Amino acid sequence: MKKKVIILIGLLMSLSLSACGSSGTAASKGDETKAEDTQQETTEGDQEKDDEESEALEETQEEPTESAEEEENETIYNIGDSASLKDWEISVTDMQVVDSISAKYVSFSPDEDGNKFIQVFVTVVNNGKQADRFLPMVGFGDDVSTKIFFGDGYEFSSTNLLGYDNEMHDSTLNPLSSKSGEIVFEVPEAVSGSEDELLIQFKADSDTLKFKIR
Repeated sequence: MKKKVIILIGLLMSLSLSACGSSGTAASKGDETKAEDTQQETTEGDQEKDDEESEALEETQEEPTESAEEEENETIYNIGDSASLKDWEISVTDMQVVDSISAKYVSFSPDEDGNKFIQVFVTVVNNGKQADRFLPMVGFGDDVSTKIFFGDGYEFSSTNLLGYDNEMHDSTLNPLSSKSGEIVFEVPEAVSGSEDELLIQFKADSDTLKFKIR
């Protein structure tokens, strides 16, 4: 009887050890599978992140800057053209380079030796509903100002010839009225004697208007 009991206990212990061994093996296999899945998910996630960053970089490189787009789309008018700037309609009718400018009772010469005057002839119309000043000496907000551009970004301001009848600075125009006259720029000989492009720009607030005068 005792021998049967001992055999039975031995069988139970063997079964118990087998069950534990199987359970441990299954758990190990499960952990290995879980680790492999986690590593795969991490690799796929990193790859997706790299792809997104690459696409974002390509879009940034391909999209032109706003300033570049504006420069490409900017319209440059020619002598004889008319265009609108705020309430003003501006026409550039001619340009010439002179050593001096003479009026009835006065003559004007450049301040520096060797400099010349660039005369830009314009006609402007006030299309606004109130009287307004064209090229005021002290401008605010939508008031019009002007300058010329030469070569690689050189800028020259206009010169107000006080007492000159054809001077356009501080010209007051009633609504629907027009005036023709001159805007004068003093420039060095390197500008006046060059064949490089010359532009005149009119600006009111953030709006600009450019004419090619040479």
